[in-house]
Amino acid sequence: MKNFNQHITNMAQHLNLSVEHINNLFLDTADEFLKDYAGSANAAKVWKATPEFWGWWQQIWVSRDNMVLKRYPQEIRINNRAELYGIWHSPKYMHLKPNSVVYDGFVRKMKEQQITINQMA
Repeated sequence: MKNFNQHITNMAQHLNLSVEHINNLFLDTADEFLKDYAGSANAAKVWKATPEFWGWWQQIWVSRDNMVLKRYPQEIRINNRAELYGIWHSPKYMHLKPNSVVYDGFVRKMKEQQITINQMA
């Protein structure tokens, strides 16, 4: 996504949070999602090595942010906004699975790195 950095900057301003905070949350929730979804650290590492996963995760992130902006069009000033934003993006509350493009990237990366299914456990 070409304008993801600008999107993060805009959200930081809207939420009165730092860009660093939002970037860290973006990466941390990706790790949390992959640990749960992939079921193993090895598989999660392969997923993270694909641009398809990151493109998909950015789309999910922006989509959820757009829902925040729709519900709260004014700058959010409440004290617990960082906590609420973290909950909003928590994989615990997302019922998602990657699309076929992301799976294709995963399989491609496994082939490139000559990783077998047995090594994913």
